[in-house]
Amino acid sequence: MIGKKEKVVITPYENSEFLEGKKSKPFELLINPSGYSIDYKTNYNKEEAIGKNKTDFKFESSPSPFLNLEFLLDGTGVAKSNSGNTLINKIKGKDFTKETVADQLDLFYNATGEYDGTIHKPHHVKINWGTLEFLGVLLDFTIEYKLFTPEGYPLRAIIKAKFGGSVSQRLEKALSKPASPDLTHKRTVQAGDTLPLMTERIYGDSKYYLEVAKVNNLINFRQLKPGTELYFPPIEKIA
Repeated sequence: MIGKKEKVVITPYENSEFLEGKKSKPFELLINPSGYSIDYKTNYNKEEAIGKNKTDFKFESSPSPFLNLEFLLDGTGVAKSNSGNTLINKIKGKDFTKETVADQLDLFYNATGEYDGTIHKPHHVKINWGTLEFLGVLLDFTIEYKLFTPEGYPLRAIIKAKFGGSVSQRLEKALSKPASPDLTHKRTVQAGDTLPLMTERIYGDSKYYLEVAKVNNLINFRQLKPGTELYFPPIEKIA
């Protein structure tokens, strides 16, 4: 809903299927970032023919995108709806509570990068904010502490995190055979099309639409642009 303030939510999953097995509590930012960036890359093999001046570029692969997210962790309490003024909180009958920066860091790391002994790896994550839905894993992050108590405890920290997009093993298996023409469907987006609807037409089931979004490196898949060409691998053959 436009006008409603939505928070960035990072939800952990056991694997790249992103279907079942949520293991840890989702992490919700108290303060939304001012922005984010997404890196795309296409790899080409540079071919230079003997006796010719021009170079030909032969397509090799399209690596998964990267999401760069920078956000603030605040331990002063000003980010809370019942923050700051203890008198106002008392009148409203609210308890003044606040999470320390260390506690927020623990929650973030538990959801994203901490090794989980039950699955023998860190979690895969789904990051949602408005039209953004990014599926991947935490690659690295930097903590920059900005404000401290007189005793030296951090009150604010800026987190700079980088996430790599991921594709499930069964989808990767289908994409590893690009030479067979019957393995992949190519469709052009028409006005009024949605990704779940197009996925339903191809497979008879819309549940694979998130995987199709990853194959096509779609970040804002809820707003498909008419004329865009999308690829639908044969998921039904490996399900």
